Amino acid sequence: MKVKIHSMVFERRDSLLIWYNSKPLLIVKNEGKFYAMDAICAHMGCALLSEVDGTTAVCPAHGAKYDVKTGELIEKPTVKPEVPCESENLKIPLKTYNVSVSADGFLEINP
Repeated sequence: MKVKIHSMVFERRDSLLIWYNSKPLLIVKNEGKFYAMDAICAHMGCALLSEVDGTTAVCPAHGAKYDVKTGELIEKPTVKPEVPCESENLKIPLKTYNVSVSADGFLEINP
């Protein structure tokens, strides 16, 4: 599915939070490649993953860290780490998507 976001948007930023198929999606550009991942933290499902360091998405609520390339949890939350990082609707790894750039420069996201 072609997304109405031109790749030039990433000339001034490395990440973008969008709504895709009625859910938040984090798109990251790192070293010339694009990655996308569901953007709701699996730890309590209470925060949008909007903070990014390279290809690591950081939950702003409790500090859990995810690899945007794989959706895997790479660091447990610093607040309430005893709470499992999965809930009924959010499983680890978080869903990732393939992202490519079409000939006209728009992003294409595929499951």
